[in-house]
Amino acid sequence: LTLALVVMVVFLFLRRFCPTFIANVTVPLALSGTVAVMWLLGFSIDNLSLMAITISVGFVVDDAIVVIENVQRFIEAGDSSMGAAFRGARQIGFTVVSMSLSLAAVFIPLLFMGGLIGRLFHEFAVTVSLAILVSGVISLTLTPMLCSRLLRAETGTNRPGRFSRICERGYQGLLRSYEAGLKWVLRHQHFTLALTFLTMAATVWLYTVVPKG
Repeated sequence: LTLALVVMVVFLFLRRFCPTFIANVTVPLALSGTVAVMWLLGFSIDNLSLMAITISVGFVVDDAIVVIENVQRFIEAGDSSMGAAFRGARQIGFTVVSMSLSLAAVFIPLLFMGGLIGRLFHEFAVTVSLAILVSGVISLTLTPMLCSRLLRAETGTNRPGRFSRICERGYQGLLRSYEAGLKWVLRHQHFTLALTFLTMAATVWLYTVVPKG
């Protein structure tokens, strides 16, 4: 069910079969690599590791989408599919590595948590981190290769279907809303900065007053 939902959401935004296929190939391969390393570490499929695998399904597709979008941009600019794959992966490689390491770093506190809860969630944190790191490797190797073979420039000669037009209208509506909000924030920079610092101060204050266990 999680895989199906991820595929559906990716297709709604990419709206083409080949990019959707390339992005979602990452998911089973990343999960297979994760389960293989789990086997080497002596982990089992229990509620915690299964929860980690389920959560990581949404993470592992992110890097591939970033690479695909960048490669497609070079293809639309006139590069060959092979050249665009090399340029796109090279340009976005540092970003993918930083994204993967940042996501994995979120779970470091769980790795060093003590007590019974720490022992329970250690396997969870390791599993999610493994899935993220494996997906990063796949996104910088297999994904560019598939892009070089399957992606082509959009000719613009075929009229999009009804589904594509509906999705495009929704996407453009979201884009207009974001653009309006972004322009408002840029026009009120002092207010935005003040709200940011107020939020940070409120976070520190709430951390001190929230009950802790």
